[in-house]
Amino acid sequence: MGLIVTNQSSKERKIRAIVGIVLIILAISVDISSMIGVVLLATAGALLFNAISGNCYIYRVLGYSTCPISDSY
Repeated sequence: MGLIVTNQSSKERKIRAIVGIVLIILAISVDISSMIGVVLLATAGALLFNAISGNCYIYRVLGYSTCPISDSY
């Protein structure tokens, strides 16, 4: 069992990347140093990590996968 296992489909990864980029833009427009800006950046960072790695730790804990490969674990 590896540390990073792909458990997301490519469609889901693209959606997470787009949402992450939008959140970064919102954080810049709000004010990065405000509490809302920090929360937006943290959320965007998590989504972009998920999109790049193809791994969602919440999915992993729940035993859920949207990856079309059946033996992703």
